[in-house]
Amino acid sequence: MKVSFPKVYELGLILLVSVWMIVPGLTGLLGILFLCLVIFGALRKKLVFELNGWLLAIFLFFPFYALYSLNSIDSQAAMFGLEKKLSFLLFPLVFSFRPTFSLPFRRIENVFLSSLFLLLTFCYVGSFIQYEKHDFDSNYLFSSHFSGSFHHPTYMTLFCAVGIYVLFQRWQYPRSMKEHLLAAFGILFLCYTHIHLESLSGLLFAMLLIAFLVGRWIWQRKGRTFFLGFFAVGILAISLGISLIPSLSSNVKDSLTFANNYCKDPYGFTHLPRGEIRGNDARLILWTASAEILNEHPNGVGVGNLPSAMEVKLLQYGQLNLAKEHLNSHNQFFHTAIETGWLGLIGLIFLVVGLIFWGIRNASGILVVVTAGLAFNGLFESMLERQSGIVFWLLWSCLCLGLHRSFKSAPYES
Repeated sequence: MKVSFPKVYELGLILLVSVWMIVPGLTGLLGILFLCLVIFGALRKKLVFELNGWLLAIFLFFPFYALYSLNSIDSQAAMFGLEKKLSFLLFPLVFSFRPTFSLPFRRIENVFLSSLFLLLTFCYVGSFIQYEKHDFDSNYLFSSHFSGSFHHPTYMTLFCAVGIYVLFQRWQYPRSMKEHLLAAFGILFLCYTHIHLESLSGLLFAMLLIAFLVGRWIWQRKGRTFFLGFFAVGILAISLGISLIPSLSSNVKDSLTFANNYCKDPYGFTHLPRGEIRGNDARLILWTASAEILNEHPNGVGVGNLPSAMEVKLLQYGQLNLAKEHLNSHNQFFHTAIETGWLGLIGLIFLVVGLIFWGIRNASGILVVVTAGLAFNGLFESMLERQSGIVFWLLWSCLCLGLHRSFKSAPYES
């Protein structure tokens, strides 16, 4: 039986979208294999090259970034930083070659959802095993103990947010009552999973996303009165949720206390040594230090030099415990700015804002959610300093940008 190239390409795309989530170590191999497939398809004229301005902008970010590795004091760290950013070359390149045949976008969504739920199943099973093994210590059911074997919790919340968006569209435009019910169950499951992931920024983004999706649906279907009632009930539900979940309640209270103490005395908060500093307490100090480093080095300190620059600044603050942990900025915008200066920060913001507007204009909801989620969580984590963040953002962004006209539209897309 003759195997057609469209089927092979679709299979390659499915593997690229799904397998790396469950086995992150195979990301490089999958990317290389897909590149070979694209080269073969281009030679057979099954794929045609189309110049896309946004894909080109993403591609050019890598050589720009590479320039700032030349003045690094640690060449090994610089090369490691560049290696992590290779996705800025790979994904714009492979998705600049558009198929001459149509692709079923819904099938790509199905594979993503299946991989996401399989990944979460592994997380739940693994955490419960560790929970029993460690004398029923509940810490093993949450945060990095829950998802750390695969991905950092904040990155996992971004995966879940995209899953919520896809499932909400299926709940809103179901093909059958079974799909309607399954979508509702899946949304509830992904929302509940945020409790185990314990990422406050990820939870906040999920709340904003659900508020927007449900609020827009109510406004369109029920009118303004129901819309206002929904937000009143929503605020009450969020308040009850925060108060009834101990870990979440503690996280919110601590964050508010840290912010209040910082506003009262910024210098004392950042410069006076105290006991163990973790989470949002440390973030406020790191953000302050990052702002000062950027002010002192508006052209950037170079790729790979951020940890040493941060260590020096924290030692000046007298924060010895934080300094020896070699922390990053815990903010992607600060991180990019410190390494590549104001010019790099402007470039990153241009990409983020541009992709969101392109997604809105072209009815590509996944592109909007992926990019907005990365930007929002990037305020609290250096999202592009791990493969989980870089690959997920660039894979889906470039896929939506490059293959948009080749996809058979889902019922909810124009």
